[in-house]
Amino acid sequence: MRIKNISVKNFRSLKDVEIEFDDITTLIGPNGAGKSTVLRALDWFFNGSKGGDLTNEDCSYGAVDQPIEVQVTFDSLTAADRQVLGKYVTAEMDTFTAWKTRTSDGAETLSANAKGFPPFTPIKNAPNATEKKNRYKELRDSSPELNLRAASSGTAAEEAMTEWEAEHIDLLEDVPEVQTNFFGFNSNAKMNGLFDFVLVTADLRASEESQDAKSTIIGRILERSVDRTLADERVTEIVEQSRRDQQAVYDEAFGEQLAQITSDLNVVVEGYTPGRSVSVKPADVELKAPRTTFQVSILDGSTETSVERQGHGFQRTLLISALQMLAQSGAAGEEGVICLAIEEPELFQHPIQAQAFAKVLRTLAEDDSKSIQVTYATHSPYFIEAQKFHQVRRMTRSGAEQPEVTVHSATLDDVKIRLNGTINSSSVESQLDGTISNQLSTAIFADRAFLVEGTTECAVFYGLGDRSGVGSLEALGLSIVPVSGKMNIPLAHAILDELGVPVYALFDADAGHEARATANGKDIAKIAVDVQNHIRENRNLLTYFGLPEVDFPSETVEENVAIFEDHLEGYLQNNWPEWMTELSELETASGVSARKNHGAYRRVTLSAGGTVPPVFEEVLARACREQRS
Repeated sequence: MRIKNISVKNFRSLKDVEIEFDDITTLIGPNGAGKSTVLRALDWFFNGSKGGDLTNEDCSYGAVDQPIEVQVTFDSLTAADRQVLGKYVTAEMDTFTAWKTRTSDGAETLSANAKGFPPFTPIKNAPNATEKKNRYKELRDSSPELNLRAASSGTAAEEAMTEWEAEHIDLLEDVPEVQTNFFGFNSNAKMNGLFDFVLVTADLRASEESQDAKSTIIGRILERSVDRTLADERVTEIVEQSRRDQQAVYDEAFGEQLAQITSDLNVVVEGYTPGRSVSVKPADVELKAPRTTFQVSILDGSTETSVERQGHGFQRTLLISALQMLAQSGAAGEEGVICLAIEEPELFQHPIQAQAFAKVLRTLAEDDSKSIQVTYATHSPYFIEAQKFHQVRRMTRSGAEQPEVTVHSATLDDVKIRLNGTINSSSVESQLDGTISNQLSTAIFADRAFLVEGTTECAVFYGLGDRSGVGSLEALGLSIVPVSGKMNIPLAHAILDELGVPVYALFDADAGHEARATANGKDIAKIAVDVQNHIRENRNLLTYFGLPEVDFPSETVEENVAIFEDHLEGYLQNNWPEWMTELSELETASGVSARKNHGAYRRVTLSAGGTVPPVFEEVLARACREQRS
């Protein structure tokens, strides 16, 4: 089984959100958007509150009169899942849903839908066995037509109801049933062995997770990988034999002396209390066989040290290594599914290590023969593949007095619908695999994005931002994204817009292409083909942005897109001659051509004299707004 979706209500910053899950689910968004809260809500659902019970402070914005609820729906149910879950997953059900609730009085319950007889529900939910027996008797006495058998205990009542439901399936309905043993390590936990949720928080200490305990990462690895039974049985035999040997030593050393003391003492005692006697002998030796445990230490050369004496980077590496091993140790499927939930997996990691970790976990999660599900809360593009944008959940938070968290997502089908009439749906995947992927992985994290054709436009507009303060656009959260050609703009725009990123676009109409190409002596036939391509691309882009179709649109600045009539260099030549002069002087000083050089263009834009063309400033102002198409 795997998590299909979750719903979180009234838990910290999450007033009411629903999130769909994939094999890999990547939570992104600004600080405070609720990414970590999602992971902690799931940890409470599966593992309880490690830091103590939830309190009223965990309620959203003081809503202490409302319950906290986390609901999880699972799909991909196996035959083993169905067998263990029994009545909670009938033959016609493709999913299983359970929810955990904390009521306003602090009580926590775990419930699930099951097929049952509704009048039995209050009996099953009785707080104790005695009350269960009494409620069952009341129903039996008041409804003789049900022919319920007598029950002298709560357990007997439970058995009687189960038996009755099995004989009256046609009368059963979907009813919520309170459970206390879906999860946990006790032998009655229905989910034990089916689904294992492991949370690695940003502040998790490797020294704690390296302890051999059931709830730690190392402990779970050992439980899945090491059978202690034989060793523990042999140690138990040794301890029992040691107890017998020790008792024999006592008998040999003190037997005669204690027998004499006992005899002498009884002579006196019997004088006072006839018929009674005493015995003096060595106390029973209480030896208990210890459970086999293991410890983790670090070998630095020939020196052995404890984990907590290592630096943050190495401790995080140890955690990551242990997680990888845990995932692989449970990958055979017999142990059920492991869900690894990792907060800031990039923390303290060298970029190459972070990329390697992301690659390994993605490979495990996408292997159908494995039983791994992964979710991240991250700020790193290393843990996102643009081709897998459908796995991203971008969380945003409103600025209201009681902020609302919104979860944005995009599917390939949604994007194809947006691109209908602009890009052939059969070519969307190949285009996504192409030149825009790397840039898109970074843009997804932006507060707002500005799509341009290439690095030239990117450098110039970043340089314009530098004129009001170096790095000012980056500080604002604006990502200028060169997508390597104007026909890549619609795909990138559709994905970012679906993910809730405010996005603006700029493209060149290339109206002067024919004249420039002719002046450069290019083949006439090739020029004609290029012109027709520009016309087709211009019309497609205008259609996508909802503008009237023409062959070569004139210069315009709209709410969500801007168009240069020809191209950027031509506009600079005609409208900002000081910029061209600055570029020529830079080339003369360096002795190297600076044409199309990103660093040179940004530097020149920052230092060029003259008046910045108003259209540049207008375009940049539009790009910096919270515009949505």
